Amino acid sequence: MEGTVAVQLPQEVLDTILDNLHPRDDVQTLKQCALTARCLVPAAQRILFREVILTEYKYSGTKRPDRFLSLLNKSPHLAKYITELELHFHERSLQPDDLSQHPSASILPRLQSLKKVSVHWHDTSASGSRDFTLKISTLLGGAAMPKIKSLTLRSISVTMHEIFAIGNWLAAHGGLQVLHFMNVLVLDSNAIPPSMASQDVSSFMPIRLLRFTIIGNSRNTEALLRWATGSTSPLRFNALRELTVGDLVQESSVYLLHILDMAKNTLSCLHVTGRILSLSSFQFNTYRNLRHIIHGQLFPPFKAMLKEWCITLKESRELKLESFVIPDRYHSALDHDYPWSELEDALISGGRCAHLVLRIFSDKRMDTDTIRECFPLLHASDVCDLVVQNTVGSLSTRTVSWEYTSRSGEWKSVPEENFVRWLSDKPFLSM
Repeated sequence: MEGTVAVQLPQEVLDTILDNLHPRDDVQTLKQCALTARCLVPAAQRILFREVILTEYKYSGTKRPDRFLSLLNKSPHLAKYITELELHFHERSLQPDDLSQHPSASILPRLQSLKKVSVHWHDTSASGSRDFTLKISTLLGGAAMPKIKSLTLRSISVTMHEIFAIGNWLAAHGGLQVLHFMNVLVLDSNAIPPSMASQDVSSFMPIRLLRFTIIGNSRNTEALLRWATGSTSPLRFNALRELTVGDLVQESSVYLLHILDMAKNTLSCLHVTGRILSLSSFQFNTYRNLRHIIHGQLFPPFKAMLKEWCITLKESRELKLESFVIPDRYHSALDHDYPWSELEDALISGGRCAHLVLRIFSDKRMDTDTIRECFPLLHASDVCDLVVQNTVGSLSTRTVSWEYTSRSGEWKSVPEENFVRWLSDKPFLSM
């Protein structure tokens, strides 16, 4: 019978045990815990409802906004557990004249513990989403929207006018610390609306970001960086700790360097996910708190890019990294032609890095002898540890991941775990 089993453990111990379960990967386990004993119900619900995904797809069950609103009406106490919310909106199914009646507009104001919102915008027209800021602010509860700390906007297609409007809306709302633009398409990337370029932003509260992300192609990245660093932007970067950027071209350097200059006393992690401009523009010696450099993708010419990193790291004599992360070019095997010895020398000399991390995706586990041949110095070094993170299989499936460290000389398996989440849990890669 439901909830009849007695558990002879302190509640604090039970809560600690359940805290190690994940709301997405361990759903059935958490449900069984809640059905097994009444004392497990609060802890199981707290984890199950910590991260919620809502979508308008008709077969999505309680993930549909209207059904989830009904659930909150029946069990209002669940609202206090929700700290992260992922929303999927299909613009063609929205009724522009009645957005205030959309279920999500009633859901958000109830979530006073909400800290993080991710918005996925689907089915935008070729001309972009008109009045996007008005739509999204209404759908998120208008003035009653809780003061969230983190916002992700993904796959939206907007004009520069809307980008300015989004900034003004966020500044008026206040409290934001993390902002991510993921694959945002800026339709008129060269335009600066006259009404926005001359506006007075003194009445808005500055947004002092701790984390900032722009991932997309070079044209869109350049447009968003230009807006973010402009005089009418409410964004401030003097407290920035983590910066993630996608494809960059030389024209973007002035905007990126402006952000880096503002954050030179606080930036701890620079994450590059695409092609990067010439590294000669970076003065890494000025970034005293920079501890992690993560290169998500190294496009051809890989060898030239890696050589440039070697030169830059070796010249940055005062730079002390905890981790320098790069991927294998083809996600297969290490190539002996790459300048690995130069990279070893650049990282070991002067104790410049504690961990060199290689992320390798392959159809079988990496060969230990190959790794030792490419990095002989690191295997004899007490200064820098070589860490190889190898996933066998596909990122889109639940795969087996392996980690090799030069200090242990052994492979450690991490079975049945999503590789991306597994990486994010690493203490020296906390993103």
